Amino acid sequence: MKQERWVKGESFWGIIFVVPIMALFICFFFIPLLISIGASFTDWNVLSRTTNFVGGINFVALVSDFKFIKAIGNTIYMLIPIPIYMTLALLFALACNREVPGNKIYKVIYYLPYVSSIVALVILWQWLFNSEYGLVNHAFTTITGMRGPNWLGEPQWIKRTIAIMISWKMIGPTSIYYLAALKKIPQSYYESAKLDGATPFQVFTRITFPLITPTTFFLVIVGLIGSLQTFVEVQLFTSDGGRGYGVGTVVYYIWEKAFKYNEMGYACSMAMLFGLIILLITILQFKISKNWVYEED
Repeated sequence: MKQERWVKGESFWGIIFVVPIMALFICFFFIPLLISIGASFTDWNVLSRTTNFVGGINFVALVSDFKFIKAIGNTIYMLIPIPIYMTLALLFALACNREVPGNKIYKVIYYLPYVSSIVALVILWQWLFNSEYGLVNHAFTTITGMRGPNWLGEPQWIKRTIAIMISWKMIGPTSIYYLAALKKIPQSYYESAKLDGATPFQVFTRITFPLITPTTFFLVIVGLIGSLQTFVEVQLFTSDGGRGYGVGTVVYYIWEKAFKYNEMGYACSMAMLFGLIILLITILQFKISKNWVYEED
């Protein structure tokens, strides 16, 4: 009888703790999702009092939308930092795992950009990469004697600046994940490999890397989703997506259509299509992961 009352009490408190999370999910995700799905088939304009059902016209218009096509290309470009910062983060984690002197200080320094305000980081990078008085071009001119590129004026250079900044910002948190994965590898594996005369390269390729592939897979998924949603950097570096819309990403274009031009219906259709693309990419990644992610029995 006492055990039955305890189970009932546990269930009651479990529901109490779950209800706030479910309420947040329903209010701020599920209901807005349903509204967005419905709005994507309308010509909803914030300034208009009437909203008409237009069927799939919004989705058809996306196919011939120059800005949307350009935005897709720019969004794909933002995936470039993923292998860069993951490789650098892994090297940094491997160094810290060997207890390099001062590694705690290095961890803090590398993690600071991630927890710092993105606005402050962009202002800092705008100062560093200014074509007239920035430190980067000043160093480039001093070393080579040539004028540095227009980092903040030309769309192709702005995209490269954003890619470099994202890579720099993400090294810290990514290395934390890798370091945690490295700490979980039993030392007995390395001791056995050493007795067998394995080289450091063989130890890394046969022991270390296979055992951190689950972490790598997680970071790839999170990195893809995050990079495909690049928005703040584009908004702060450019005011209109750059010349010829050479910098604007899909999420930036969705924001522009929704809150700058008040075309909510069109923006919702774009968001639904883009969300579906991200979902399909994620599912594909899970399918492919069976071929390279190591799973312990």
